Amino acid sequence: MNNVYFIGIKGVGMTSLALAFADAGWHVSGSDTDESFITDDILASRHLEVSPLSAPIPKNMDLIVYSGAYQPPETTIPTQPLAQALADFVKDRKVIAVAGVGGKTTTSAMLAALFHAAGRDVGYYVGTGSIAGLAAPGHAGTDPWYVVEADEYAIGKNDPRPKFALLTPNVLVTTNIVHDHPDIYKDEEATLAVFIDLVKSIPPGGTWIYNPADPLTRRLLDLQGVTLKDIKLVPYAAEPHLKLSVFGPQNQADAQAAVLAAEAAGVPHEQAILGIQAYQGAGRRQEFHGEVAGRLLYDDYGHHPSEIEITVRAFHEHFPGHRVLLVFESHTYTRTEALLPDFAQAIATADLPFIMPIFESAREKGKSHSVTPESFAAMVPGARSLTWENAAEQVWAASRPGDIILTMGAGFVYKLHTEFKAMGQLS
Repeated sequence: MNNVYFIGIKGVGMTSLALAFADAGWHVSGSDTDESFITDDILASRHLEVSPLSAPIPKNMDLIVYSGAYQPPETTIPTQPLAQALADFVKDRKVIAVAGVGGKTTTSAMLAALFHAAGRDVGYYVGTGSIAGLAAPGHAGTDPWYVVEADEYAIGKNDPRPKFALLTPNVLVTTNIVHDHPDIYKDEEATLAVFIDLVKSIPPGGTWIYNPADPLTRRLLDLQGVTLKDIKLVPYAAEPHLKLSVFGPQNQADAQAAVLAAEAAGVPHEQAILGIQAYQGAGRRQEFHGEVAGRLLYDDYGHHPSEIEITVRAFHEHFPGHRVLLVFESHTYTRTEALLPDFAQAIATADLPFIMPIFESAREKGKSHSVTPESFAAMVPGARSLTWENAAEQVWAASRPGDIILTMGAGFVYKLHTEFKAMGQLS
């Protein structure tokens, strides 16, 4: 049995790949901080040992995989960043890659559930802590096809290429092309450039499933010099309406893309339409945390202005007459400062917005920042800034029966739901 060690194993991508390695017969262990993550339960249930980051790497390892948040270790053991280890893991498979700033996790999870319902043991790599109805967010599978949530973020601290640059997808789904990660991509043009390269990487005979409503996608289609004649172009939209257990136009669109991708991998149309109904949700994606004292508790990973606006609108449409209390934890100062006016506009769509302390990435520690939770909240009419010490109490005091308390962000804001539940029991 081969041994692999994951540095930063609790990250959602690292956990998913670690689980797939374990499925494939590797002995898996790793290291990370002692802070709680949404992946803790699945790592524990699969008995994957997690040591402190300061612990020495065992000498009997055949491979070390490290998160892009860390520098590679100094060792003679073969070492790879997450993106390279994933690319190598799927190099002999037919890959369905799902990319885009919003919807890629949901679409990937929908595909995993659909294939499972169709009786196909397709492997999958999805960046979440759990997928309802499936054993894990990462799986090796035995089918020739493999579903990959394809990340546009940098491979590592010293390699600014997007992680998906290492993939060669037979089927590519792009949910949208939106400027994000301003610490990596300075503008829309830089973002568009890497997606052009991704589309170009589809081999002849492959399929690109795209969202024609997305402005940058339309630009890519119109660009001269981008050869698309050797691949199949398949547009999708939120119609016709599919029977789903999740709500909102974005989920409808993601489901349509998933159905088309499954069909491209050989699933008959009627079976794909039936299989998509098996999707019951994924961790931190419109995730229901229960009803407490008349309040509906939800959490979502949305951390870009476009995602916030789409998600809040979906809640207003699905729960007419209910107030949406949005508790937002912005992810990284770089993104917050670059997109601040857009964030303010999107957050203002909630009935009562709250601004949590901004999540500071490891890359940003020690650097000065121009925005604070207080200055952020001042840009949003009626918003209140919070601290981690007073957040749950302040939000609960402002809420009333019938309200939806929606936490959003890519950090740890979901942890407030434990406190909300405790307060509800005392009400």
